[in-house]
Amino acid sequence: MSSSAFFQILYQHETLFQLPEDIVAAPVEAKPALAEVSAKTLPEPQAKTPVPEVSAPVVAEPKTVLPATPVVPPPAAPDFPKLKHKVLILIDEQKQKDMLASEALFLDNILKAVGHSTEHADILNFSFLPGQDARKVFSEKRTNFFITFGVPLIRLHLDLLLAPYTPKNIDGIWFLLADPLVVIEADRNLKKKLWQALKQMFEMS
Repeated sequence: MSSSAFFQILYQHETLFQLPEDIVAAPVEAKPALAEVSAKTLPEPQAKTPVPEVSAPVVAEPKTVLPATPVVPPPAAPDFPKLKHKVLILIDEQKQKDMLASEALFLDNILKAVGHSTEHADILNFSFLPGQDARKVFSEKRTNFFITFGVPLIRLHLDLLLAPYTPKNIDGIWFLLADPLVVIEADRNLKKKLWQALKQMFEMS
């Protein structure tokens, strides 16, 4: 049975169309994939040439040279006044260098009561001393009796603990601490305490 007879039996009352052979046989051209087109059309990326980094030159800051400051030693402290006698008496009169006449008379009388006098004693006013450091007087034993009227020994750079009106022998030197003369002169009890302390100090020496 021919092919035409077979189609007639299969499609008896249907209209059949026959396409030209060139249309049927024409192959469908496959389109290239998008990735292939992109790969062919796009230019290949060129490798970038690295640009060398150029660092800025380091400029050294100029050093400031300061002139050398000469070391000036501190001025030497003036020495404590030289002593002429074995009895040293310190007072503190800020307004005048010498003692008041009444105080000088009172001191001379009380010293004479124990066998001494102001003529044989070095009487110094603390407020007018050029040098107030008495450590050499103590260490070099320049005096035998150190009596202070209202002048604490710490102001003389002497770290000694004394009780008022109580004579004390320290390394061969007798020390006596008392109130200012103006205070003692106006108080009868203090006059008695001073006389007893001076008597005890000179008798024990």
